[in-house]
Amino acid sequence: MTHRVTVTVGRDGSISAETHGVTGSKCLDYIPLLEDLLDAETVSSEFTEDYRRTAAVQDNQANQQQSQWNS
Repeated sequence: MTHRVTVTVGRDGSISAETHGVTGSKCLDYIPLLEDLLDAETVSSEFTEDYRRTAAVQDNQANQQQSQWNS
């Protein structure tokens, strides 16, 4: 999947951005870039489902590897 960032500017001038196809904590790499490009400051952020799904998969893989090592 291609990495995309959707930027929305509200009528009040507020800016929101959401990453798409960016897995895990890699999405955090986009924050300073967006702040520079938009001359803005992040006031809040939340992880997307892509982040959560990837984190769960990574945890599951780590548990499987540990089980194999303990066998």
